[in-house]
Amino acid sequence: MSTLYTNNAKLGKPAVADRNWNLPLNANADALDALAPVGGLCVTTAEIPSASLNVQAAAGRFQKRDGTVGAFAGSALTTLPQNQTCSLYLTDAGTLVISTTGYPTTTHVRLATVVTSVTTILGLTDDRVVCGVVGTDSLPYLPLAGGTLVDGANVAFGTTAGTKIGTATTQKLGFWNATPIVRPGTYVQSYATNTRTLGAYTSTPASTAYTGVASGQTGTPYAQAADLNSLRAAYENLRVFSENTTQLLNALVNDLRAMGLLS
Repeated sequence: MSTLYTNNAKLGKPAVADRNWNLPLNANADALDALAPVGGLCVTTAEIPSASLNVQAAAGRFQKRDGTVGAFAGSALTTLPQNQTCSLYLTDAGTLVISTTGYPTTTHVRLATVVTSVTTILGLTDDRVVCGVVGTDSLPYLPLAGGTLVDGANVAFGTTAGTKIGTATTQKLGFWNATPIVRPGTYVQSYATNTRTLGAYTSTPASTAYTGVASGQTGTPYAQAADLNSLRAAYENLRVFSENTTQLLNALVNDLRAMGLLS
């Protein structure tokens, strides 16, 4: 026998005059079947041609939702329901599922679509996705080790349960290159009134000194009623604005506390 081999998978290439071609051809078939893109997670009928409703899924590896690699140990003979179109897939945890309602919209690994009759398998379509898009802009997730979002990338969150960033107050977080810290201590709000509206401030400048009227003691003036009223108006405007600012600050603290940024 010749010892010629293909460049990539090193499959045997018998020469024209060689005998016993079955030996390298069988070895090639076994080598191809062992390749992950060919035999990994492959779904086949139990018999060829099918004589039952039984199928089997081969062992293999797959990429999980978080980017890590999961392993499927393979399945024993599995009996499919009669007269159905079945979708066979793996969950993110690597569990084989047989569905008669199609593939789910949640995370899964598609294996095959199998059509059954009363007694046998009528058709089997390989649904595995062997090749995937690569590149710095192709990942639908950031790796657990971290990464960089491309410019203009947006992150959408659910509207029902929502999403947490950090699951404990002791986990550290920082923004704009600040050193990450744990969540700051509790803010105490003895004055609890709050509002999200800050009214305009009307100032009453005391630009000139109050002259008053001589009180009878040389060099000692006293304030007139108009002077006191002007002072009272200025104070009242400042008090209202200060109270309104405090209420706005309370509302801000409440909102930040509701988001978990303050405690």
